[in-house]
Amino acid sequence: MQVYIHILVWNDRRYLPDLFDSLEKQTYQNITVRVLDNGSTDDTVEYIKHYHPHSLVICNTKNLGFAEGHNQLVRFTLDHLPTENTDAAIMWMNSDMILKDDAVERLVEARLAHPEISAFQPKLYRAFCENVGDEVLEETVKSDIIDTTGLCVDRAFRMSDRGAGEIDTGQYDNKLDIFAPSGTIALLPISVIQDTMMDGEMFDKDFFAYREDCDFAWRLRKLGHKALFVPRACAHHYRGMYGKHKQTLWSRLKNRQGQNPFFSAYSTRNQLFVLFKNLTFFDALFYFPWIAFSEGGRILYALVFEPQTRNRLLGGISLLPSMFKKRRQNLKRARVAEREIRAYVNR
Repeated sequence: MQVYIHILVWNDRRYLPDLFDSLEKQTYQNITVRVLDNGSTDDTVEYIKHYHPHSLVICNTKNLGFAEGHNQLVRFTLDHLPTENTDAAIMWMNSDMILKDDAVERLVEARLAHPEISAFQPKLYRAFCENVGDEVLEETVKSDIIDTTGLCVDRAFRMSDRGAGEIDTGQYDNKLDIFAPSGTIALLPISVIQDTMMDGEMFDKDFFAYREDCDFAWRLRKLGHKALFVPRACAHHYRGMYGKHKQTLWSRLKNRQGQNPFFSAYSTRNQLFVLFKNLTFFDALFYFPWIAFSEGGRILYALVFEPQTRNRLLGGISLLPSMFKKRRQNLKRARVAEREIRAYVNR
């Protein structure tokens, strides 16, 4: 099976040597690496052109966002797909990652063993860079702290990374049926991606960045596609915006205060888009107390303390007609009963 690895880069120069080194060491060799630069202003492009010129397929003059960047890569791969290649897959991944040598091989094995499954999620651990800025002492620490084992969903229909922040003791190794894969890294057959695309998009470009994977996850489930956690496929991830999966209200507030305002603004707005596009009327009524508490609290906090989020929310009003159109498409295309999706809530 041919695997097309899609990587979106934006001012990621310091991560690239470890990333490409881990890709070159993969035991599974039937891979093609395709990189899109999203308007980097550091020497990211120069590095790739010098050391890995055949990987760079698209250079944007400005940052078009995470969602549209990956859409461009998908369209490029589909346009250049050999007609005889009927069993290919796309593996999207972040640039700030280090794959274990057999990570791709384990994902492919899972795909071949479970042809009925549509998406495959590896086990991610967190990586940390110590002594940043000191070329002599700078080093990467590969921890045993879980970054994600896939997406889970709570009663407010807010998705989060299962196990995030926990020490890995194998507690999720037998819990393989997950709601959906993370937007950080996943392997999906090209036929599945084609089935889930809407108007030529895998991710909704109006999201720009953050929560587009949650929107895709919900669409994936509505179309009847299932996801599998593959614990033997492992990688490490430097995560810029993160928190523990299980947090108190106070810890969530502290974590939010430490986040980049730009990221918080998009994440808050896009979560509302996720709900608007995918939540049925019945589920909106039934889960209203949890949704109102979760999103209402965030909105009130943002209106008072986060000017950038407030502006992003107000600006999002102009996108509501487009979101309403996409909502109708989502509900019309759904192939499974909503109870199948509700079965994953707080599981």
